[in-house]
Amino acid sequence: MSSPPTLTYLDRKGWPRLARWGAAATALAVLAGVWPAVAQAGPPSAAVQLAVLRVPGASDVSSAMDTWAQEVRLRTSVAITSTAASVRPEDPALFSYPLLYWGGEKAPPPLSDAAVAALRQHLSTGGTLIIDNTGRAEASAAFDAAIRKELLRVFPQALQKLPPGHVLFRSFYRLDRAVGRRADSHDLEGLRVGNHLAVLYTRNDLAGALTRQSLGGFALAVVPGGETQREHALRLAINLVMYALCLDYKDDHSHVMYLLRHKRSVMPAAQRAAPPAAE
Repeated sequence: MSSPPTLTYLDRKGWPRLARWGAAATALAVLAGVWPAVAQAGPPSAAVQLAVLRVPGASDVSSAMDTWAQEVRLRTSVAITSTAASVRPEDPALFSYPLLYWGGEKAPPPLSDAAVAALRQHLSTGGTLIIDNTGRAEASAAFDAAIRKELLRVFPQALQKLPPGHVLFRSFYRLDRAVGRRADSHDLEGLRVGNHLAVLYTRNDLAGALTRQSLGGFALAVVPGGETQREHALRLAINLVMYALCLDYKDDHSHVMYLLRHKRSVMPAAQRAAPPAAE
């Protein structure tokens, strides 16, 4: 039987890389409902592709998405395409993408009823939407108010701050805060649907920290923490992808291991010491 997925630390800079999922562990995750994003939002054999929601007024984040995909490919074993897709929220193709991105700094116009219905269905069946406030000097109040209003049309519940110990902050890297090109707020907000956070909202211009110039260098200064903060933003971007694909796997796995240890501890001593049955 294949071994369950583990984290191994092989990167020359000390960054962890994800080991392969064993076949049995993958099947268990799907059957237990731990991995609905992969099970329902696209063929499991296909490479993951990030998708940007094409809505009026959305930011141009093509360079940031390229960097995002490249870093996922370099730092993890996730098979991911090198470029992001662009999809309208009412397009049936929406359901091909487990991870959606919506960034902006201006108030977007209201979504159509068809777009609201499609997002509700996709996010209810395992999809994840990352919303990024890309305001330059500070988080855009206009974008913030508009997206909160639109989300209430999709799901009648408010965004909630994620506690520091939430599994997303350790889905790949261990983080204690959420930053981007800015660090106005160290919080991530989320909206839970079923057993996963279907919507994640950062107010710190995550895409800005990932945007590159045509010659390859990063295009925008990161404030106030400089390149150290940029690395933390890159790690957050990796964690977001890993959470969207694996959801609460790390928490569920810990729970299973606790149950197995507990079962072992209460097993009669004679049974624990008994030799294996002959084949």
